[in-house]
Amino acid sequence: MITSKIKASFQEEFGSITHLFTIIEEPLSSLAACTKTHVYNPGVYVFVLDNQVIKVGRHLTNSRKRALEHIRDNTSGKGVFQMKSLADKPETKVILFNVSDPKNYHWVAAVEIYLENKLEPLIKSGRTG
Repeated sequence: MITSKIKASFQEEFGSITHLFTIIEEPLSSLAACTKTHVYNPGVYVFVLDNQVIKVGRHLTNSRKRALEHIRDNTSGKGVFQMKSLADKPETKVILFNVSDPKNYHWVAAVEIYLENKLEPLIKSGRTG
């Protein structure tokens, strides 16, 4: 399963600091109601559907909030894919790599850049090279 590979890739690259993060995997349909520890923290979000990474992004205060904004705002990749359509697909997953302590938010940018380059999402963030 692709979500296992994504988490393993994170572990391999950031092994010495993975203890600073909490990894939360949720179906998109239940993400808004999720109350797991650290779900409101800074972090990186990864949208996955049908073994395809759709979008990787980050937020330096609340990754869950930002991930859900992509659905609300219908973020698209050059008109190819409309993120709003993910809400109608119960198999859509979101993985959050959130820092357990918000003071470690500086690691979030490094994780996002690494995962975006490694996972090659369908919709690029436009800020990483």
